[in-house]
Amino acid sequence: MLLIQRLGAWLKAPGGRPAAGSANAAPGFFAPPYPTGGWWKNDPAEQLRNYSSWVYVAVNAIAQETARQKPYLYVNSGQAAHEQTPLPHTHPLCRLLDEPNPWMTPWELWYLTIVSLELTGNCFWYIAHDRVTGMPVELWIVPTPWVKVLPDARNFVKGYEVSAPGVPTEWFDPSEIVHLKYPNPLDPHYGLSPLQANALTVDTNSELLKSRYQAFLAGSRPGLVLQTEQMLSDQTLKRFEERLTEKFAGRGNWHRPLVLEQGLKALPWTLTPAEMDFLNSSKMSRDEILSLFRVPLPMIGIVENIGLGADIWHGARVMFCEGTVQPKLELLGQSLTRDLARRYGPDVVVSFPDCSPRVLEDRRKDDELDAHWGLRTYNEIRKSRGLRPIADAKFDAPILPNPASRTPSGVG
Repeated sequence: MLLIQRLGAWLKAPGGRPAAGSANAAPGFFAPPYPTGGWWKNDPAEQLRNYSSWVYVAVNAIAQETARQKPYLYVNSGQAAHEQTPLPHTHPLCRLLDEPNPWMTPWELWYLTIVSLELTGNCFWYIAHDRVTGMPVELWIVPTPWVKVLPDARNFVKGYEVSAPGVPTEWFDPSEIVHLKYPNPLDPHYGLSPLQANALTVDTNSELLKSRYQAFLAGSRPGLVLQTEQMLSDQTLKRFEERLTEKFAGRGNWHRPLVLEQGLKALPWTLTPAEMDFLNSSKMSRDEILSLFRVPLPMIGIVENIGLGADIWHGARVMFCEGTVQPKLELLGQSLTRDLARRYGPDVVVSFPDCSPRVLEDRRKDDELDAHWGLRTYNEIRKSRGLRPIADAKFDAPILPNPASRTPSGVG
């Protein structure tokens, strides 16, 4: 039976379920727990333990860039930018995000949020409420392995079980938890992280690192092989090795010539094709991990063509900010608007400005175009850049082009 047919049959079925068309009709269809397989990709604790090697490099780059962005909080009264009234810095929501709790800075809050999302697909914020006003006063990140979502047939989520080590399990109301998650097509109650979706690639990289470590642990290989058809005794071999070490050891002797007698041949010890392919696999594994997190090489300090310098860095930042960081900021903004900002008013919004380095350049072009056609005043442009308005009233008048001098009228 098709999914839509099953959903329709479920909505029409008797037995006290909500009627079709009611606000709570759909959650019950998605309430039953979905089966989870084995392997670490379904274990949040093990997912966090994979925060190492190239996974750490990629996720750390995303988390640091995200933590640099400051949320923009405003009251929305329309679709245009001028219909967005910024919240004052003294607003309780501004204070809350600027000071999440006594032991955490805003940078740490956003950093840990992204790390949890990238590794587990989920991040849980506990909201501590004021006992008198009932409004949020503190934000705490609850480790993902501690939290279990309790589905509900009517309200989608009944609550959250938090099982911290060494203490009894506690139950939290949905109003006390903000659940941030990446979309998961297999389970609407839990998110799906890039790490989970590419677990085999991560395991391959881990095995490559273990193999390389074991190779070094077993000992280094000789750089030179001496070959002869003669039978040499152990005593002769030992004496020969000692003489070679004495003569060629040290950085001052690496260039001395090697003279062989009695049919001895010197051959370099080179890598086999399999060993060379092993090295290529290691680099391929690195690139796969970086690509699954969408982190360009220059963003982690690897620049293969250093001659282009700033051009490569600028291009990489544009790709990274627009294709990787900005979508995550938009997800955070929309989720926090729904689950946190709406507590302060139906039109309060949490958003993040565009973090792309191309924004400033585009903004300057827009300012120039608006000024040329008289679409904005000087003070409006100054305000958009965070500058104080000029007291003179003529700077609040439209900047209209003068046909004769091509300069704004009323401005000398």
